[in-house]
Amino acid sequence: MKTKQNIPWELIKIIAYAFTFAFIIKLFIFSPFIVEGASMQPTLHNEDHLFVNKVALHISDVERGDVIIIKKENDPKYYVKRVVGLTGDKVEIKDGILNVNGVPIKEDYLDKDLKAEYKKYLQYNRVTVPKNSYFVMGDNRLNSKDSRNGLDYIENSEIVGKAQIIYYPFKRLKFIE
Repeated sequence: MKTKQNIPWELIKIIAYAFTFAFIIKLFIFSPFIVEGASMQPTLHNEDHLFVNKVALHISDVERGDVIIIKKENDPKYYVKRVVGLTGDKVEIKDGILNVNGVPIKEDYLDKDLKAEYKKYLQYNRVTVPKNSYFVMGDNRLNSKDSRNGLDYIENSEIVGKAQIIYYPFKRLKFIE
């Protein structure tokens, strides 16, 4: 039989279990993330709140097109970028068109209004992605620090997780593609 003295102790235990469970989920499974800046527009906007799936890295490979969260070792910032090149891929941009292994990549996620600007300004000489690395770019190609200009190639150990869901603002609630 529960007494009035046992009820506070039971409540404390329930709260402790809840916090422990939430901590484990955040540490190993899902983590919230807030987008800073416009480098991933139109896919992600400044101050979009995301759920990042950390487990996905252990149960599936990183694939071309995945939106990932990156943490470089000596950089305090986190970055959100799209994987466009995998190990061994030959990546180049000609007249604003991303080519991987000589094949133009259809990128429906890019801003259609900026495609003319991309044709005019985006050029990038062919590179080969090193072993165990990825080539990443922001969807807002003219306003993105990425593998072309400062982030370099991304190694597996630098990937925090895959961005999966925009959960806030509520009007933008959706799975990330």
